[in-house]
Amino acid sequence: MRVAEEQMPRAPRDEVSWLRAVDTAYADVDGGRGAEAWLRRRMDHRGPDERLAVIMGIDDVMVQTHFAGVGTLVPRSVRFVRTAHALGYGVFYVTGRSYAHGLQRIESFLARSNVPADGVCGRPPGADDEQSAKAQCREAIRAQGYTLAASVAADGASFIGSPRAEQEIRLPDFAQRA
Repeated sequence: MRVAEEQMPRAPRDEVSWLRAVDTAYADVDGGRGAEAWLRRRMDHRGPDERLAVIMGIDDVMVQTHFAGVGTLVPRSVRFVRTAHALGYGVFYVTGRSYAHGLQRIESFLARSNVPADGVCGRPPGADDEQSAKAQCREAIRAQGYTLAASVAADGASFIGSPRAEQEIRLPDFAQRA
């Protein structure tokens, strides 16, 4: 087991407890000040012409795939991305999904849901593994001139490799389920 995976919180077995755990993960950011407070402070301290981005996972980060499949957003994540977007952050979605595994359906759902999205990066064909594919996506976002300010994910693969975000928000991981 990789170190990043070991540090992922375990997902509760029921949906209500899971949603509560997601809320807690966002609330615990920055010593309990909360994720949105961190976003505001980071934006206030950005460098001249610095463009900040938040990176969101898809499965069990933006979309409640474990309990509801594709078709239900995670309310706390929606609030986070709307706040980030309103503050001027770029909002990007990074996923291990490929078009062969439903990425187009996810992109369509996000567009219909009216959540901010400056880009969606999925697993490219022939990618060796999920963590290197996600690292490639982060690098592509950075290459567009963004500072990777925050990353929200529910699996350890999202935090492996370089570049990494300044703030990592680790949501409950169903692979770490008790």
